[in-house]
Amino acid sequence: MDTVFLVLLLIAAVIIANIFSWKFDKIPVAFIQIAAGLVLSLLPIYNHFELEPEIFLLVIISVLMFNDGQHTSLSRLTHQFGTTFSLSVELAIISILVVGFITHLIIPSMPLALAFALGAIITPTDAVAVSSITSNMLVPTNVMSTLENESLFNDASGIVALNLAIAAAITGQFSLLNSIGNFVYVFFGGIILGGILGAFIVGIRLKLINMHVDTPSVMVPFTILTPFVVYLIAEAAGVSGILAVVVTGLIHGIQQNRLRLTSSRLQIVMNSTWQVISSILNGIVFVLLGLSLPSVIINLHKHDTSSVFILLGVGVVLYVIMTALRYFWTNWDFARIRAWDKKEKHANSIVIAYSGVHGTITLAMAFSLPLTLNGQPFPYRNDIIFVAAIVILISLLVPTIALPFLLPHQVNKFTEEELTAAKGQMVDEAISSIQTRHSNSISASQVINILDGQRTVAGNIDKTKLNIIFDNCFELEQQTINDMLQNNEISDLNADLYMRVSRRTIIQYQQSNWQRFVLFLKFNLSKVSFSKKARKQRKIFHQMARQKPDNRQEMLKRNKEMWQQMAITEKKPYEKITSYLNQSLINDGKNNREISIVRRAYDERHRRLTSSFNSRDDFEADQNELLIEAFQQENTYIQSKIASKEFSSELGSALYEQISTDQLVYLQSLNEE
Repeated sequence: MDTVFLVLLLIAAVIIANIFSWKFDKIPVAFIQIAAGLVLSLLPIYNHFELEPEIFLLVIISVLMFNDGQHTSLSRLTHQFGTTFSLSVELAIISILVVGFITHLIIPSMPLALAFALGAIITPTDAVAVSSITSNMLVPTNVMSTLENESLFNDASGIVALNLAIAAAITGQFSLLNSIGNFVYVFFGGIILGGILGAFIVGIRLKLINMHVDTPSVMVPFTILTPFVVYLIAEAAGVSGILAVVVTGLIHGIQQNRLRLTSSRLQIVMNSTWQVISSILNGIVFVLLGLSLPSVIINLHKHDTSSVFILLGVGVVLYVIMTALRYFWTNWDFARIRAWDKKEKHANSIVIAYSGVHGTITLAMAFSLPLTLNGQPFPYRNDIIFVAAIVILISLLVPTIALPFLLPHQVNKFTEEELTAAKGQMVDEAISSIQTRHSNSISASQVINILDGQRTVAGNIDKTKLNIIFDNCFELEQQTINDMLQNNEISDLNADLYMRVSRRTIIQYQQSNWQRFVLFLKFNLSKVSFSKKARKQRKIFHQMARQKPDNRQEMLKRNKEMWQQMAITEKKPYEKITSYLNQSLINDGKNNREISIVRRAYDERHRRLTSSFNSRDDFEADQNELLIEAFQQENTYIQSKIASKEFSSELGSALYEQISTDQLVYLQSLNEE
């Protein structure tokens, strides 16, 4: 139970850090997450907190690598295979060897095998961290795709090399020839086994889909379990579980692309689930870095007061060396990146060098080091974790400072205000079309309500305006019911009961308890009722509810009939209110949010009153048809505005994307109800 509580606190810290990153968007989220971890380290409950190293490999690294794999373009990967292999395997091996030998020279007491382990840990790069740093910059497309492909496989190279280095540390023997042979077997064995397992698992998944067993409750857990199963099988076979997971992820990505149009609901749920899982796991790793740093530094001080400064210097030196290696490797065409001339090649090489950001995988690998070695505490474990942390921090800090001077800033072709205004015009056009063509349709109001939700309205709700709109609607209802009563369209009892429901609606949607209390007193003390006859009928009705079972059955029957009459009674006031709100929405662009709240209140009440005897299937079919018509009208409107040069192509693309997303989500949600 204690472990569960500690993990929940880690997740809470990630959530809080993400909230702060939204507010301070200029600071990389990793720094904020590390700071959250430092705050957690002050809690006594975390004084001796440690997760087992195997948990990092199985629960964190394998899941993150699978997710990266399934979101990687296989066609782009095969097109850039030579460059990807050169950076993620050849450069990775050279970097591990160079870092290992230099570390051993600086710290001769550190065994060479552990120095190579350090090199394997700090070699992998993190394209996700690069994307967060360069989110407001224009990174050349070929450079960014190279970084993404590299990070996918140099993670696996680093993990394979780390396992070999730890094995050498355990046995005390290191053979370069044997290590290369083992590397080839583990590396390519993981790729082959991952391909076999991936094809088999995808085959099962396609079989389930063909059997129509493709609900998110089945397919999402099935996919989440996949990296765990593949990793465990590959490790049992003695090959790289991480590479097997990556290849399985690639095969899943291919299958998802094939099903993108035929299984849209599953795609939405699957993508959202993996985004949340990836975000949480990445955040947990950086929170753990902040959580562990104080204890690591304390342990280093106990060992040697000068070791912290020595290791700090080692981290800086190793970062500089790896950055230089990345620059020369691409500038000397060991890894070819398309460029028009030498100047562009030089610029791309600098960006590649500075973009060698080390993040989640590096940190997770450092934490995955065994706690013991041959029955003794693992030597230099704190030293390696500290150096890895320094390299991560420097690799995050340097590009954050340097890349803005090297890369142009992204310039949006339109402002948020222009997008909001254009979206409002688009929605108004669709609403006007629905009102004109389907003014008498029951579904039209629901569709207009859905369309109104497409708006992007800034600012808070104006409570005064909201109350005024509700009051106007109530007065309109009361006037309509009075007219119907005078024309003998409804009975006194129905009029009385309807206005009681109307008053309850007004009270329910007030913004404060005090306002609800005032309205409650107002409506009850005024004893509003249409006649003494209505009060007498209502009294008889309540007396019947307290009588013996036979009369109760009769009462239930009358109760059902009464609510059916209520639904009939409500039709005319609802039409009046809908017309008033629709007209207000078109004429007054300042109260859109308040009008939407009032509309939802009356639409929900109308749905409850009519759902008991209206045909739901016919209603949904009519609503779907109107929605499709409305979305087509929006597309036509945008097309005409782009043709007349009133909207730029970029603004039009943003609006088209909004329509596509809304159409998918709204129609799907209607079908699920």
